Amino acid sequence: MRRFVLAAIPLMLIVAPVAAQPTPTTGVKQNADPCSDEVSAALKKLRNSSWFRMDSFMLTENGPTSMQVDYVLPDRMHQKVTVKLTDKTTEMILIGNDAWSRQGDGPWTPVPTAIATQLKAQMDESVLQEQTDIGKYTCKGRTKFEGRDVMSYKLEQEAEKGSTAAQSQAFRMFYVDALTGLPVSNALLVPGREDKPIFKTAYSFPLDLKIEAPKDVAAPAAASTPSTPSAAPATPAAPDAAPAPATPESK
Repeated sequence: MRRFVLAAIPLMLIVAPVAAQPTPTTGVKQNADPCSDEVSAALKKLRNSSWFRMDSFMLTENGPTSMQVDYVLPDRMHQKVTVKLTDKTTEMILIGNDAWSRQGDGPWTPVPTAIATQLKAQMDESVLQEQTDIGKYTCKGRTKFEGRDVMSYKLEQEAEKGSTAAQSQAFRMFYVDALTGLPVSNALLVPGREDKPIFKTAYSFPLDLKIEAPKDVAAPAAASTPSTPSAAPATPAAPDAAPAPATPESK
């Protein structure tokens, strides 16, 4: 049976101002960090959004995996994870205090109340609440990313993260639309292999995005436990203020 892992939402958006990075002046606190402050401002803008979508690609122990997560704030989420090698898909919908999951095109099954409550708490903490420590970012200036004008940021140091030697070689980049200030993408890259990210996500804001309760819900089998999500893994993903992506695990 495959286990569903919820991401504390990804929102990894980074919103940067279009103007050039400010230079510290008299009256500015000595430890002012304008680049990190801009990332914080972007995350705040994301939290104030009514809805957004995150399309991610990552390398996991199960091979290349894609994940699409829709959010309609404050309490709706639809997550779909597909393992590319097997083409197996797992989905989950969270609405308020209720949640449902399913495998492939099978019927939706209610998630136990205790698990649904835990998922809601994760979403509240990861998406809605302001993060006080997001790490140290440096401004990399205005550039082109997949044909779009963006402001770029590099995460130089993560706050209180115990990374392994292999992980520490990778670096995280965030891109924000230079005109709208909305997140465009974030990626975890390895020096010399920037064209093959370990993790990459793109953000969008579809005007027709809706999340409704599933209609074909089947009663959970008496002798088995429905697929349930577990806590989000500490895999490389979005900045601290954003949820970490979910990854399917075998069980």
